[in-house]
Amino acid sequence: MPSEQRLNKLKRVAEGRQAGLTVVIEDIFDPHNLGAISRSCDAFGIQQLHVIFETHPEFDPKEVGKNSSTATNKWLTYRIHHSTKAALCELKEEGWQIVAAAIDPAAESIHEADLCAPQIALLFGNEKTGLSREALALADRTVTIPMRGIAQSMNVSVTAALFMYELTRQRLERCPQLLRQPPEHAAQTLDFLLDMHKQHDRRNKKLRKDRAKQRRRKPANPDR
Repeated sequence: MPSEQRLNKLKRVAEGRQAGLTVVIEDIFDPHNLGAISRSCDAFGIQQLHVIFETHPEFDPKEVGKNSSTATNKWLTYRIHHSTKAALCELKEEGWQIVAAAIDPAAESIHEADLCAPQIALLFGNEKTGLSREALALADRTVTIPMRGIAQSMNVSVTAALFMYELTRQRLERCPQLLRQPPEHAAQTLDFLLDMHKQHDRRNKKLRKDRAKQRRRKPANPDR
């Protein structure tokens, strides 16, 4: 069992996860970018990410990008998809509004977009090519961050963090009831976090035990 201090922290985290908010990443190829996005998701209270691997090789989001995520990825849940169309159609059937982040003169400015819908899935694309045409066609809305510099784009993890911040800011001001999950969902999240804590604690104990064995086996330096 975790200490009382740790248990209270996990309870606080579970209760602070936002309702009706998820992130969808299409064909990301740099694990460190996904790790950075995961870290932002944890910071802004987003529990679940959807990761689409349709044109790029699949990797385990919990096992990569640990330097950029500082291992926060282990506290999140991931749904892996292998088709953009199937993933987005499934989300739409579940009632999610798909908000695509894209560089498009016709897109809504993030400064003016209303991001207070009860179920929003923020959609981000590949680091080099952005979102696919299919993803953009299936999105309910397209929102952009106006640029003032020579470069007209930012790293996908930075873009994702800015979108999460703006959406959270709007919820705080206009729909604060969405900043917390219903009690039954918070209880499910807490069960998941406790299970992750147990697994992490068990793995750490094994690592310490293995290191102790290695130290015992290491031969002493011969006298000179």
